[in-house]
Amino acid sequence: MDECEDLKLIIQSNIYRYIGILLEGRERFEEEVLADRRKLCQHDPSSSGRPESGFCDEEVTEYSIVPRLKAFSDWILKAMALGNLEDIFPAASREYAPLVEELWKDPAIQATYRRRNELPFLPSAASYFLDRVVDISRTEYELCDIDILYADGITSSDGLASTDISFPQLALDLRVADELDPQDTLLRYQLIRINNKGLRENSKWLQMFDDVSLVIFCVAVSDYDEYYEDANGTVVNKMIESKQLFESIALHPTFEQMNFLLLLTKFDLLEQKIGKSPLTACDWFAEFTPLVSRNLIDGTSRSKRGSHNGASLAQMAAHYIGVKFKRLFHSLTERKLYVSYVNALDQQSVCSAIRYGREIVKWEEEKPVFGSSETVYSGDEPSSYSH
Repeated sequence: MDECEDLKLIIQSNIYRYIGILLEGRERFEEEVLADRRKLCQHDPSSSGRPESGFCDEEVTEYSIVPRLKAFSDWILKAMALGNLEDIFPAASREYAPLVEELWKDPAIQATYRRRNELPFLPSAASYFLDRVVDISRTEYELCDIDILYADGITSSDGLASTDISFPQLALDLRVADELDPQDTLLRYQLIRINNKGLRENSKWLQMFDDVSLVIFCVAVSDYDEYYEDANGTVVNKMIESKQLFESIALHPTFEQMNFLLLLTKFDLLEQKIGKSPLTACDWFAEFTPLVSRNLIDGTSRSKRGSHNGASLAQMAAHYIGVKFKRLFHSLTERKLYVSYVNALDQQSVCSAIRYGREIVKWEEEKPVFGSSETVYSGDEPSSYSH
């Protein structure tokens, strides 16, 4: 219950961070339009008689908001600049929720949101929560499963968080039901989450896992063009950060002989953005030059999996990311990296990924029996594809 309450407060606070990011973007986009307008008037003062209509003096753009909302906007931005936004919210979430809802629906903010690819710090789940800001800000608000899955910023004060989860045995085991132990209908797992800072500053946590059989490392394929600001104020590409963290985990003595399973998530978000934001936005993927038709780039129906044109641009990009990690892992350890694509919001996809992990453990245990031919455990093809 305490964990749910803490998560609810995180979600309520994050809403104001999301709207703050949009407000910062709105100001920037508005200033760009006004600057272009002034430049146009300087070069062609008589343009279509516009000076007579006040065009050059016009300060209203599609990114302009009404004075009442502008005052609230300025207050939010000032709180962000002073670093005390978290001191105000979520305590005042309910009071200001109607204003946030009005801001979110305002044409200027919606115009800003349409350019969200230019707002690297805005999470993909922002619209999901902003659409429900009034409901989420209510005292009696209760979390649903999707809220928990979309929540951003779940951390622990010491960098370590633990959650107990369970899955039906039938969902993970291919055996028939008659062979299952009635006392073992649910398989229980303990999910231990260590944030990046905790891993880098307290590698002692990694020693806790010296008896595990499989290391599961998750990477969002949509992170290639997303950034965050670290404690030193440095802007860091999320995919590069994942690569560096992956390297440190792969080389850690605790995992020297352990198998690794890489789970590549958020393929749906990759599909949405890959046509507008190329994979080469990440320096690590600078060599990604697929031969694709205009239909694939435009994201038409022909780009969908199973079409006669073959793999979509997003599928080629996801495959490329998987291969990059496989080659990186082999260069570091001379061992095989298993890769699976998973939709973390789909229960069947998650179950398939966990089942695949269990199969890897069994395969490795049985290798001495069947031999250890490298042809079975090598290659650049991702080992499992589920999204």
